[in-house]
Amino acid sequence: MKTKNIFIIICIFLITSCTNIQFPQDNGPRTFNPKKDLISLHYDHAPDKDDGHSAAADRTILQSLYGKDWIKKHVIAVSGAYGKNAPDFNPNSDAVMDVAWNDCGGWIAAHKSKDDAITKMTKRWIKTLKAGGDVWIKEGGQSDLTAVVVEKIQKQMPNIDSKVRIHTVQHSDWNENQTMEAALAYTKENTHYIRISDGNRYLNVRGGNDAFAKAAAENTTFANIWKAAFAYYNPKERIDFSDTGELMHILKLGEMNLDQFRERFLEN
Repeated sequence: MKTKNIFIIICIFLITSCTNIQFPQDNGPRTFNPKKDLISLHYDHAPDKDDGHSAAADRTILQSLYGKDWIKKHVIAVSGAYGKNAPDFNPNSDAVMDVAWNDCGGWIAAHKSKDDAITKMTKRWIKTLKAGGDVWIKEGGQSDLTAVVVEKIQKQMPNIDSKVRIHTVQHSDWNENQTMEAALAYTKENTHYIRISDGNRYLNVRGGNDAFAKAAAENTTFANIWKAAFAYYNPKERIDFSDTGELMHILKLGEMNLDQFRERFLEN
């Protein structure tokens, strides 16, 4: 009898303990899923020309890993994603964007029409979110445009947790400082905001890199894109695709420097 009572007490204790266990919720930030997710590539082109090199590098990485057809379904490229620096937009950047993106889905010209850009971005983001995918923003510029699109999505899809499903990756103090304060605060509060180390540490070489420029110009697949990028920003002056560090972070490629990028994506 005594043994039976002890057994009952132990059972009650175990049941009670189990009901108090707090199991982790599967609602935290997720890693990039190439089958469902969307990458929104944002370039300010105001005023630095590094976005031209970044557009070429982004295209090189994404096509090498996933192919052109995948880019059409899972990537949008946006130019004119600027904030306080809007007056410094460089219209010559359009030529690089044309070569980099026109043959794999095109690109969105926010400088030409901000309202049209917001409409197109909102539509594509919502399509991905409704299909169960996440949105990953390579914030190569400022977050003013991002904040507007996120606010529209929250109004149209109030049940979507944007802090879990929309990821903003930023690498630059300058980009943050050129963002309108309210827009930056809104983006940080309403998206999964990821601040990584400055890509200029490993993807920016003053005076250029002859081996890299030669490999890019001679690559059988991407030479035309890199030639357009180099016509826009002379590689002898500088090679700089520091904003691509954010795409590398999204794709879990690590902090590849110019030599590692050249060996993996331009020479193989």
